[in-house]
Order: sequence, then structure tokens, then C-alpha cells
Amino acid sequence: MSIDAVGRVAGEQPLNEQSTVNLDEFMRIFITQLNYQDPLDPVDNREFLTQLAEFSNLEIAKSSQDNISDLLEVSAVSQSLGLLGKTVEVNGSSGAIIGSVSSIRFSDGLPLLTLTTSANEVIADLSPAEVRIIRE
Repeated sequence: MSIDAVGRVAGEQPLNEQSTVNLDEFMRIFITQLNYQDPLDPVDNREFLTQLAEFSNLEIAKSSQDNISDLLEVSAVSQSLGLLGKTVEVNGSSGAIIGSVSSIRFSDGLPLLTLTTSANEVIADLSPAEVRIIRE
């Protein structure tokens, strides 16, 4: 899940996930290796333990990644709630738009802001990443 942070550069692409073997691929390779190993020349214990340790490290990394993703999601929600009632500036098609964050709604777990300008124009469904300047 990609989380937009306040002030992210417009058009910036999120980092791609690393091109490494995931848990399912690792298990499939590991089990295939066990199924097709030569019974007369099995994998020695040291190599087998090394592979199990790598598997354990992979599980820990996956768990850490999930926890960090959850933390980023909570952080984005917290950041957005902190904008409620604040005057912010966003870039619109005709230039900078200044307005007060009047409400926040969530779509698929991601916060979307609603701005009300001084002319009572309502601009809905802005990502927090579209906020350029936060004014008090």
C-alpha cells in the first residue's frame, strides 16, 4: 500500500519494491530443492541450517515490512488529522489555492481532505500529498 506524505513532490514515483525472492517463492524453491536432491549426495547439515536461517530472516523481514507499512498508514492518518482546521495551500490548475481543511474522509484507508476557500468554494478529495504549505 502506497502512503502519500504531506509535501511529497508531485509526480514522484514511489519506490518500487525490491526485486528479491518473496516468502512464497523462497518456500517453493526450497521444497523443490529438497524434492529433487540426490539421495546419494544430500545437502549437508550446515548448508541446510544456513537455508533455514535465511528463511527465518525472510520471515522477520516480512513481518517488519508489514509493521512499518501499518505505522506509515497510522502516521498518514495522524498527519491528516493534524491538518483539520488549518489553512493550507495546494496547487490548482489555475495556480495556488488557499483554503481551510474543513473535513477529512477515508477511502481505502487513505485520507482525503476537503478544503473550503475564503470564497466558500469547496474542493473535495485532495490527497495530503497535494498540500504545499501549511499556514496557521
